Amino acid sequence: MIRLPLIAELLPQSAPMILLDEVVAFDGVRICCRTTIRQDSMFVNEGRVRAIVALEYMAQAVAAFAGMRGRAAGAAPRIGYVLGTRELTLEADHFAIGDQLVIDAEEVWDDERMASFRCRVSRDGRCVAEAGLNVYRPAGEEPSA
Repeated sequence: MIRLPLIAELLPQSAPMILLDEVVAFDGVRICCRTTIRQDSMFVNEGRVRAIVALEYMAQAVAAFAGMRGRAAGAAPRIGYVLGTRELTLEADHFAIGDQLVIDAEEVWDDERMASFRCRVSRDGRCVAEAGLNVYRPAGEEPSA
């Protein structure tokens, strides 16, 4: 069994902006990550996280996907940017403390600098958010501290 790296080894962000807890699976086309909403989680307000934050969970899953690919090539995590989203649907208003979220991102296409992903956030096996994300990876960008 292949040991999956810690999420912090894959993302250019540092705490407290790392919102995901772990990579659960990666097959080269799709990544599955998980996070649990805790009292000290970023964006918790009055015991809840607004569902729009699912967009950032999706973006970090895409970054972890890129981190896994980069790691296989011996490269450090690189900064990337979300250019836009298509068809964002939110089936919940918020996430509560204790909610465990599963975030899937599947690559639709990639040309090395631009890519598109279909993303989904599930809670208790039910889809609560999904969207298409378009991302851009500038050449030569190094992670910031």
